[in-house]
Amino acid sequence: MNLVGYYRLPPVRGVFFSPAQEERLLLLGCQEVFSDRCLAGGVVRSGLDRALTALEPGGVLAVPSLHALAGAMVDLLDVVRRLRALNLDLVVVQPPIDTRSDAGFFEACQTLATFNGERSLVRNAEATMIARGAPREERRAVTNSGEAVAEPDLSSSDDSLS
Repeated sequence: MNLVGYYRLPPVRGVFFSPAQEERLLLLGCQEVFSDRCLAGGVVRSGLDRALTALEPGGVLAVPSLHALAGAMVDLLDVVRRLRALNLDLVVVQPPIDTRSDAGFFEACQTLATFNGERSLVRNAEATMIARGAPREERRAVTNSGEAVAEPDLSSSDDSLS
């Protein structure tokens, strides 16, 4: 099993190298450390690609923080998916996460990825229904006596009420 470190550098002028992050990963036991620089137009992840290539199945990618691994939730979920597909583990220094002893982080990310994919499917289905002019389901309110009564549809704007 091998241990490889990775981190992203923020797009801050004058910051060209982060010895503190690299040193932290080397002290953790990483044989190699790779990094990427965030640019205004996005991140080219050649350092992450090289880090994953350097790892053998069963190896471990170590990062100082989740932000050092990815800048957005969608990016984090994509990296986690790649790690799982390559049979790799993840160690995060802060907050402490180690998937070698507890795969709960991977499972939580899988649940979030599934939710994100379902959300997209639901939004597309809703947009298709609206485009086709599908009727909206009439909403019903329940009175204190338990009787159901139709609620007025307040979704359309009526300037006479202003």
